[in-house]
Amino acid sequence: MTMKQSRSRALALVGALVLAQFAAGCASPPPERFYRLAVAPSAAAQPVASASDGPVVTVGAVTLPALVDRPQIVTLAAGSRVEVSEAHRWAEPLRFALGRVVAEQLAAALGTPLVYAYPQVAVADPAFRVTLNVQRLDATRGVAVDDELLWTVRRVADGQLRSGRSHGRAVPADASYDALAAAHVEALAAVSGDIARAIGELATR
Repeated sequence: MTMKQSRSRALALVGALVLAQFAAGCASPPPERFYRLAVAPSAAAQPVASASDGPVVTVGAVTLPALVDRPQIVTLAAGSRVEVSEAHRWAEPLRFALGRVVAEQLAAALGTPLVYAYPQVAVADPAFRVTLNVQRLDATRGVAVDDELLWTVRRVADGQLRSGRSHGRAVPADASYDALAAAHVEALAAVSGDIARAIGELATR
């Protein structure tokens, strides 16, 4: 092989490496996007009680199915498939986000700011403790969100209990992940409304 051929071959190899690096850069994954569950005034449960400083309520740690207990947003696909998005993630652990949303909606429904979600600490001894066990958080982009939770309300003073299974359904405004997050909050409002009514019943007994 002549020196000229060797030089041409070296240049060709360098060019191939540059093209490979360029292609790898073009094929890099899209940037991650993070979403939160945000309670809007229109998404809050309707008040069932009015009080300037109602009872202290705590919402404990939320139990989640393993399928959705992850940073990635999980949605349903055709048949029995699910899609776990690496590029679209929750900005906080979902078990904390769900408890926070229910606490905010309960505060609106009960007419009191004294509702705390784990891991927050109540400023006073709670009158009621709420536990949440998520059975399913099914979401299909642009189609529907179906949230089903088991819940228990315990009156601390005497251990009286109310429990139930609540289902909330909402239709996302579009196929975006922003709309999906908003639909989860809307669906949870039905669950929070059931819990608020149970607290109201226990408070008047």
